[in-house]
Amino acid sequence: MARKYAIKEVFATLQGEGAQAGSPAVFLRFAGCNLGYDVCPWCDTDWVKAEYTLDLEGTLALVRQVAEEGFGGEVPGLLLVATGGEPSLQFDRPLSDALRARGYRISMESNGSRPVDRSLVDWLTVSPKQPEFAQKDGDELKLLFTGTSTAGITPNADAVRRIASETRFGHYFLQAVDVPAVGGPNYGEVIHTVMQLGPPWRLSVQTHKVAGIP
Repeated sequence: MARKYAIKEVFATLQGEGAQAGSPAVFLRFAGCNLGYDVCPWCDTDWVKAEYTLDLEGTLALVRQVAEEGFGGEVPGLLLVATGGEPSLQFDRPLSDALRARGYRISMESNGSRPVDRSLVDWLTVSPKQPEFAQKDGDELKLLFTGTSTAGITPNADAVRRIASETRFGHYFLQAVDVPAVGGPNYGEVIHTVMQLGPPWRLSVQTHKVAGIP
């Protein structure tokens, strides 16, 4: 029986975060997460219910439709961001090979709780939500800084250092957590903490929210 992918949404936009911010991208958001809202109560993504359950060809057709509507076609080198939820639960070799054959550069945004086969992607962002995580290397480590805003694994600079110890990433980002109930993104805390940490840490701003795009 052919595998079916549980997909929440597919949309064309610009990558809003991290080192690839500003890049034209098709986002392929998978439904389902192995951590859930109990671990991440401040999660700003609705990943629970699959809007599509598609086989490989159906998934490719949906991605192609979105690329045509957003960018006029499947432009060579266009970024395909596999996200979720947790994309590593579903993203596999057949889908990776098929997307690459269409000219996409594949980026994955994972919580790092399970090992990721890096040969499936061209760019790996790991954003751990637990102090212990499996995927210790990749292209960028992006930590959401909860500070005093809400419960989480990053209350201060020392916690950030502990989480990042023994990791190997090309880029290290600290990003504000957006909790509307306590006033929105905690930029002040994040900026102060990045200044405490120093290089290689950098501030990641959710530019898609600033620009008002998906």
